[in-house]
Amino acid sequence: MRKVLPVLLVTVGSFLVVVAIVALTWVPGQVERTPLDTDNTTHLSGTAGVFSGGDTLDEGPVLAWSGNAVDSKASDDDNVVFNTSLCLVHDEGGIDSCVDDTDPEGRLISAETSQFVADRHTAMTVDNGDYLPADAPQLEGLQNKWPFNAEKKTYPVWDDIVGAAVDADYLGEEKIDGLKVYKYEYNTTADGVLLVGDITGTYTATYTFYIEPRTGSIINQVVHQERVADNDTPLLDLDLAFTDDQVKKNVDDANEALSTLRLLEDIVPVVGLAVGIPLILIGLALLFIARRNRTGTRAAAPRESVGA
Repeated sequence: MRKVLPVLLVTVGSFLVVVAIVALTWVPGQVERTPLDTDNTTHLSGTAGVFSGGDTLDEGPVLAWSGNAVDSKASDDDNVVFNTSLCLVHDEGGIDSCVDDTDPEGRLISAETSQFVADRHTAMTVDNGDYLPADAPQLEGLQNKWPFNAEKKTYPVWDDIVGAAVDADYLGEEKIDGLKVYKYEYNTTADGVLLVGDITGTYTATYTFYIEPRTGSIINQVVHQERVADNDTPLLDLDLAFTDDQVKKNVDDANEALSTLRLLEDIVPVVGLAVGIPLILIGLALLFIARRNRTGTRAAAPRESVGA
């Protein structure tokens, strides 16, 4: 056992150190990237004043669903292809999903779809290249998440109506259900842009994002939009945010993801190095002592006497 123990200590210690090094160098590049099985729907609610042909906006509660689905076949190790959708409806008649423009109650306000390609690590939109059809619009900036390990700085965020990325400024830290988030916000006004169909006019918007910084996930999003046609007819006055249930789900999902990241990137390296290195040193020390004892024993062995 005395001969086996030092070797065992060195072996186990070396294994733990290797695991720690792998966790520090290789693991982050594997876990800090957008999964290719992403397919989710975000629920939003709020109020809106919508033009219905009269002199004033038709005001009332609204619901929205934002879908984000990865095209895994078109994606690869570096970039991810997203198919997204956004549906906004009047909250009437117990509605719980999007409707189309044939809805007999006329509850559909707008329905949009888009595609984009993003870097799986930074979440920034990249060139469409061969990932999307040649006629697909080229988007830019952030789309549906922030990068992993988000910083306290300004990020460009895509706005469909503006047709360009708008700078979202970092505003500070807050907590949502105990989860630390970074708050970002952009304000924009654009004239002569397409508001709906072929109607052009002025678009004013404020988007506020609450981001869990380590994962880059959007925990909550608050939107205010105003759209006014060129003839000064108001078309839309919208206030929208993630539902309470959606925010709670996002917090739970973020905490679960954080637990995994902390285990793989924080705990495993610390434990591996803190335990592995001492085990190696103890094992080497025991080997050295055992070798010295064997050498001393041989040196002290009695010599055979030589007869006269």
